[in-house]
Amino acid sequence: MSRIRNTERSLSLINRCAMNYGLILGAFWVFRYLFLVVAEIGVSDRFKFLFYLMNIVTLLLMYIFYYTYKSSGTGNPKGGIHCILFMIMMCFYASFLEGAIIYAHYKFIDPAYFSNLVSITVSGADSMPKTGLIPEENYVQIRDRMIAICSSKITYIVFEFAKNIFLGLFLSVILNFVVSIKKN
Repeated sequence: MSRIRNTERSLSLINRCAMNYGLILGAFWVFRYLFLVVAEIGVSDRFKFLFYLMNIVTLLLMYIFYYTYKSSGTGNPKGGIHCILFMIMMCFYASFLEGAIIYAHYKFIDPAYFSNLVSITVSGADSMPKTGLIPEENYVQIRDRMIAICSSKITYIVFEFAKNIFLGLFLSVILNFVVSIKKN
């Protein structure tokens, strides 16, 4: 019974820390995404370069948050699995803010941007070579399904969520081996 309570307390502490750091990371992702919005409006391509350059800052922030969490002396669980859960949950919470700005971008700021993005996907699907492995009528049906999936704004935002969560998983596994806290 006490083991269950300790596990619940551990998950509660991980969740609280992940929410706090996820809010900061999500605010940074909103700030970073604004550079993409400005670049797509047509101000300058330098803003798009800065948007992609800020991905490095994202990695640094995630490293700092991971290290801060792992080295905190407040009784937080610091095992490998706990730290991996922390990073995944932090990216999950940060994705809510990024999803909100992406939705606002497609819905209110520049609705034509998403249709341009979908048109690129459609033209790519139309130019795909037919290999002969799939009958022609099935090829058209598969292409139409792919276009229907790619043209949904909600699906795009869900894929961004999944991308961020996998980023957290990938980085947490790597950082779990790289960051080791020496006990005094």
